[in-house]
Amino acid sequence: MARARRFGAGGDARPLVLALLLGLACDRAPGPPTAPVDGGPPPSPIEAVAPPAKAEGVAWPSPVWVQFSVAPDTTTLSTRTVFLKAETRRVPITLAWDPATRRLRITPVDPLALYQAYTVELAATIAFVDGTTLGRTYAWQFVTLSLRRPESPLPMDGRRGESPFVTLRWRGLTEVSAGKAIYEVHAEADSAAAADPSRPPIGTVSTGVFMPRVRWREDGPTYWAIHAFNTVTRQRLVGPVWRFETIPPVAAIDSVAMNITDWAWVDPNTGRTHCYEDSVVMGPGFPCTVRWATGLPDSAVRLAGAAIDMTPRYASVPAIPGESVWLVTSFWSPCVLGLAGPPFTDESAGRLANAVVVAPDHLRFASDGLAAHLEFMLRLGQTYGYLFRSDVRRSFRTPLDAVPAARAVMWLYYRRSTPAPVAARLAAGPRRRP
Repeated sequence: MARARRFGAGGDARPLVLALLLGLACDRAPGPPTAPVDGGPPPSPIEAVAPPAKAEGVAWPSPVWVQFSVAPDTTTLSTRTVFLKAETRRVPITLAWDPATRRLRITPVDPLALYQAYTVELAATIAFVDGTTLGRTYAWQFVTLSLRRPESPLPMDGRRGESPFVTLRWRGLTEVSAGKAIYEVHAEADSAAAADPSRPPIGTVSTGVFMPRVRWREDGPTYWAIHAFNTVTRQRLVGPVWRFETIPPVAAIDSVAMNITDWAWVDPNTGRTHCYEDSVVMGPGFPCTVRWATGLPDSAVRLAGAAIDMTPRYASVPAIPGESVWLVTSFWSPCVLGLAGPPFTDESAGRLANAVVVAPDHLRFASDGLAAHLEFMLRLGQTYGYLFRSDVRRSFRTPLDAVPAARAVMWLYYRRSTPAPVAARLAAGPRRRP
């Protein structure tokens, strides 16, 4: 009992020891797999194998096959004479014989593990139509790469008519057990440049989502590829090159005003949260949040821009620059705010736009980054809203203000999928509601 008490009064040492061991296992970097062993020259009936013997860094999925110089007796080809092994464990497989190429295709039932040595083994009893047999067991080995191949792109490959702010998404993420992976996003005007690892990426993420900070090119296709990099094994995998095109810039622009739904701010001097009042206050240390009811008006439009208009509450205190709008990373309740959050933002990349004074009573936030974030939110159906900051204390009107035309409003600009004469509405700025 005295031994147990050293880990906790009246407790058992074993759960804590097990937890410590599990913690160490989670932090341990994946060790290198056993190097492939040379199985020696193949018997004469075998012309070629894939992956090649002793191959390392084999990206999965990759074909596994053996090519014979003489057609085999297919009745001797089965999972009792052909094996795929990870260490000594047999891996479930299916077999397919292709007489045109004299290849036996070996397909694992489940995806192969990353950074793992595999052995393909052929039994000596495999027979051929000329009456001979393989004569001896033959095996060859290969080691898989420590990265999954990026796949399933959105926008889909070859898609046209996308928003110039469309978010890129993909699947095929590397599991943590193989080492931490990051994903470099390469986007270029031609496919060769997108696949070139020597060119700088436009961004690096740790998930399968990339939100652009500037609009995509509108004068031709964008070719993009994901370069996966394992920070532990230092291996790299350049994914396939995909392409998409944005809606033609000659398409007409329509604007839609979004209704404000939630707003609140916190006074750092008193710690009090003010929600659903006739104004919001932003300033140094003043968490100020606003959420709009965003939504696509129909499926035939693509986001082409966005702007947020705010009006100072007091005519005697005109609009001045110094305000900024920031993305919010999760849902928040208007009347449950904190000086340090919620809501929360990304301090390194959360700033979306700085305010521009367009009139003494008119402040506007607009940028490619804001439009791209809204496109991202609209695609995912999320309405996290925005965090506003200011260098000086300022008050702005809300829907409860006595002057409806001066309320905070978000404008979404859309291009329709049918070409039309160029509209100058976006360049001229958002229309004010009557």
